[in-house]
Amino acid sequence: MSYISSIRLNNFRNLGNQEVNLSNLANVFIGPNGAGKTNLIESVSLISPGRGLKKEILNKISNFNSKDPWVIHLKYNKKNMPVLEIACTYEVSKTGSNTKRILINGNKEKKIFEQESIPNLIWFTPDMERLFNGSPSLRRNFIDRIVFSFDKKILIELNSYTKLLKERKKILETNNFDENWLNEVENKIVLLGTSIIKKRIHTIYFLNEIFDKKFESKKLNNCNLNITGYIEELYLDRKNINFEEVYLNELKKSRNSDRFKGGCSVGPHKSDFKVLFKKNKIYAEYCSTGQQKEIILNILLCQAYALIEKNNTSPIVLLDEICSHLDETTRSILLYFIEWLKIQVLMTGNDEKLFSFLSKKAKFFYVKDGIVNY
Repeated sequence: MSYISSIRLNNFRNLGNQEVNLSNLANVFIGPNGAGKTNLIESVSLISPGRGLKKEILNKISNFNSKDPWVIHLKYNKKNMPVLEIACTYEVSKTGSNTKRILINGNKEKKIFEQESIPNLIWFTPDMERLFNGSPSLRRNFIDRIVFSFDKKILIELNSYTKLLKERKKILETNNFDENWLNEVENKIVLLGTSIIKKRIHTIYFLNEIFDKKFESKKLNNCNLNITGYIEELYLDRKNINFEEVYLNELKKSRNSDRFKGGCSVGPHKSDFKVLFKKNKIYAEYCSTGQQKEIILNILLCQAYALIEKNNTSPIVLLDEICSHLDETTRSILLYFIEWLKIQVLMTGNDEKLFSFLSKKAKFFYVKDGIVNY
């Protein structure tokens, strides 16, 4: 299994300078709101691409009482490998922007998304409770994070795709634009868009297969995932059509309307993500808050199983305020996955009693005013 054995922080939020030694399985951080327990798991999330589970601006994370930048040090134990020392901080570039830096065993790594030695992280935060009732962009981001855990290149593709959409928009807004230039941009959009669609659909098929074969055999709650949208329908019908040619024609047909509306009406940026909760045979958006949270947890744990099966490396799971709205059955499922998959989990909560289902199988930490005690 893979796990983080210690977290050492310098100038990090209200936690300041501290070191925490973790269990290789369940770790529970208990404390009142504002104590700093979420800050602790946020520090782990920052070693992945992006701005972590809080999506905070990098230079806003330092401790108020220090002018020095924050630094995170992790000891990462990966199967059949020496212990890795991972450090994370940020620097201000010449242009004034903040850039995250990752060092592994003291060596600077330039591209986070290409680092095989960085742990795969899966997380749940309270704001994800509105996943199924919020905008489609929330659900696209959710599924893209899952895809990223299997295929790091999708991050580059999504960024490049977004830039091309902006470039196309700019061209369409120009009077007497160069059609050859526009054709070239649209051809690139089709290539990237097709790759993104393909990776999303293949990942969802893989997860559905695990839900059907592994979850049902273990009598766990089952879900059916589906990515929806006009472009996805065309892709799934590609045996009867030349998909890329049709995709390109759709872009050309929508030029006038897109110029008027100021966007791009066709592509994976318009997709949505739907989940059927087989337990009640209803879609997630119509489920209760507790059921929606249960669905998300099941999807994330399915993702964890899939990563172990495909990559033979266990992810690390971060669950912020996970135990509210979960019934005893779901809590026992969480424990079952910890024991079955042997994955390291870091959880936070206000009430220790909510974690009684873990019994003596977890290491408990108590956080108060930024101080972590065992």
